[in-house]
Amino acid sequence: MMRKPRVSPQGWPLPPRLTPAWTARRAVLWLRLMQAGRVHRVHGDLMALARRRTSLRHAALLDYGDALRQEWRARTEAGPAGPALARAAHPNYLGSLAVVRSLVDGYIALLIARAGGTAPHAACEAEMHRLARIFAGREPGFARIGGWNSRDQLGDTAIRRVPLDLGVTQAASLDAVLQETFAAVGLATLRILRAAERSEIGADAALGRLSALAVRTAALLVGTADSQPAEATLLGVVADLPDLGA
Repeated sequence: MMRKPRVSPQGWPLPPRLTPAWTARRAVLWLRLMQAGRVHRVHGDLMALARRRTSLRHAALLDYGDALRQEWRARTEAGPAGPALARAAHPNYLGSLAVVRSLVDGYIALLIARAGGTAPHAACEAEMHRLARIFAGREPGFARIGGWNSRDQLGDTAIRRVPLDLGVTQAASLDAVLQETFAAVGLATLRILRAAERSEIGADAALGRLSALAVRTAALLVGTADSQPAEATLLGVVADLPDLGA
């Protein structure tokens, strides 16, 4: 007779016996993330692990991740929030790294065009406000990530990981925090371009910094920034460069 899977007191499937040790630790992390409602983090881990899977030993961990997602689906489809996981199939799902990178890369490209004199300041300003609305969940053409696109999750993470001035943003709405975030991305982009123009850094170094800025911004927006080292803040990319007024 098949053994019934063990469950937590809250009804979540508990991790099976897993080896090597890192797979057991990852399973426990996924359980805690799911219990906290951060399904997007587990989903991202599963996709990354599936892409670099090199051993059948990973199969049991992937199966456990799928079991957690099935439990999440059962809970969310039964509740008033509706079928949350169905949003993952949306063409503009904000938990998709490809979707988020497209938005971030487009914004940085617009900023580069502004620096080159081929795009007006007003266009960058309008895009900054549009992106803030998108990631605050106020654009109907985009599907938010469950509870992640909220003031106490994405907003607090942005304040910590950009970092932003607590005195300005502590009582601000998510929309306002995100406007400050994209303004910071804009200033960082212009600082990199200015440093390259003045030959303070080379062209290759400037491209590398712009790429790092895009990667860190996207990680912040999809909720994986906390998996990066604490010192890998968004503005850390330009910490050693002169301010624009210098």
